[in-house]
Amino acid sequence: MKHIPLPRNCFSIWRWRYADQRGVTLIEVLITMALLSVFLVMFATLFTASIDVQFRSQTYSSVSSDGRFLLARLNYDITRASAVTTPAALGGSSNSLVLTISGGTYTYNVNSGRLQLASPAGTDYLTGNGDTISSVSFVKLGNSGGLESIQYTFTLTGKGSNAGNTNTQTFSSTTERRS
Repeated sequence: MKHIPLPRNCFSIWRWRYADQRGVTLIEVLITMALLSVFLVMFATLFTASIDVQFRSQTYSSVSSDGRFLLARLNYDITRASAVTTPAALGGSSNSLVLTISGGTYTYNVNSGRLQLASPAGTDYLTGNGDTISSVSFVKLGNSGGLESIQYTFTLTGKGSNAGNTNTQTFSSTTERRS
């Protein structure tokens, strides 16, 4: 009886058992291709989902950032205004806001879906290129003889790079004139 030495590790077992085989069978190739196909489909699905989440978060971030900036800018200008020209009457509402600050006229209005500020320094757009503003409303509140407050509301819509990737947020605040 011939003595066959036992292998020392698993790789040696494979070599010892299949030493006389020279290739792989068709079944082994097909199983390998099927497994690779499944892994590739799973990876592609995961990759496209992560790209979609990235685009959605960029759109949300853009709209949130523009909204916070507009709230801060309106708050800053209203608190330092010496007069509110438009809306004219208490309780009056308008889609534009005209303030007098240090003798200069500051006008907020919507132009081509973007909020525009015309001031003595020039005219600037306050919203980003990808965001559109709508439903802009300025309401003059207060008591006669007192300092006015302005309640303002607007809706920002950001369009992402994908057609179905939009984000809409509504912002609202009230600020009292201080001077």
